[in-house]
Amino acid sequence: MNSIDVLVFAAHPDDAEIGCGGTIIKCSEQGRRVVVVDFVRGELGTRGNAETRQRESEAASHMLGLHARENLGLVDGDIRNTLNAKRQVADAVRRWRPRAAFLPYWIDRHPDHANASCLAYDGTFLAGLPRFETGNPPFRPSRVYYYMGWEAFDPTFIVDVSDQARRKMEAIHAYSTQFRPEGWDGPQTRLTQPSTDRRIRSRMAYYGSLIDRSYGEGFLIRGRLAVEDPLTLSFSSF
Repeated sequence: MNSIDVLVFAAHPDDAEIGCGGTIIKCSEQGRRVVVVDFVRGELGTRGNAETRQRESEAASHMLGLHARENLGLVDGDIRNTLNAKRQVADAVRRWRPRAAFLPYWIDRHPDHANASCLAYDGTFLAGLPRFETGNPPFRPSRVYYYMGWEAFDPTFIVDVSDQARRKMEAIHAYSTQFRPEGWDGPQTRLTQPSTDRRIRSRMAYYGSLIDRSYGEGFLIRGRLAVEDPLTLSFSSF
């Protein structure tokens, strides 16, 4: 039976890179096994197609240092919280048995992102119910963290990704059809504009500044943190 450290759910290929790519790289550098599960292949995108997005995803996965990556093959632009989709998510959780699950934030301008958040949460919850059949034994991670999409939030904690920021941007730019104007012979989009690159970098810089570091990625939890020893917690200097 597989047992990994982190399972990241994402609506589209490149969402995990944008939202928590630095943290994924940091976990990989620490010897932790990270798996990404994308929900759709990105076939509805203005630029590129499912085949090119797959090749880009493979290149980005190598840069992130992933243990594995898989795609559920749901319908791009129509991610729904159906019983079958929840069963697919639950089965992924049971197969990989992660210590922690990273989910997209539930508020986002893109409907697929918001719907993916609900689907990932429901499927992860159902994975722990013995009578919910998937063909694999029940399992539920003890930690669920939310990462940012297009919408920001007041994070519960911030991960220092100063040493990983450059590689994160390289992994994002591996999706050349999506983020490089010259990467695909087609119309330009919001993602190919210089403002997108600036927004990703400036967000990392802002959250890094909150912990007195160069770059950071913020995460949100539902519920409360249980702390055994408060003196082991790390705080910024201001």
